[in-house]
Amino acid sequence: MLPTLRSSLGELDRIRRRMDRMWERLTGDYDPSTYETDWAPSLDLADRGESLVAELEVPGMDPKDIQISVTGDTLTVSGEKKRERQETQDAYHLVERTYGNFSRSIRLPAEVSPDRVAANYKDGVLRITMDKTEPAKIKKIEVKAA
Repeated sequence: MLPTLRSSLGELDRIRRRMDRMWERLTGDYDPSTYETDWAPSLDLADRGESLVAELEVPGMDPKDIQISVTGDTLTVSGEKKRERQETQDAYHLVERTYGNFSRSIRLPAEVSPDRVAANYKDGVLRITMDKTEPAKIKKIEVKAA
């Protein structure tokens, strides 16, 4: 499957944000207390014949902070990875973990039944299993001469 324009633009935006953070670190404008930004978890999508399975890496998240919706051939996963605030005077030398809101929408290679979607969260991986709908059957119509 070729990447869509939407996914390519999302990836370019993630690269731009990472470059901005690197620049801030190099110039000394970096403040780890403000290290909350939009981010997008990595996603794998597999076709298992009768179903599609999406797996997202969302370590450290509470499953209650994740929302999933399926409409026709589009899967949307959104949520918020919250940072545990601690009042500390620690001087960070490196901060790479990201926090904040995210939203991922992907077009699925087949339509799925919204009533037959299951989601499980284990060891930082969210697995969404979606049963495909039956393809519409083609009915041939005989043309009768008048």
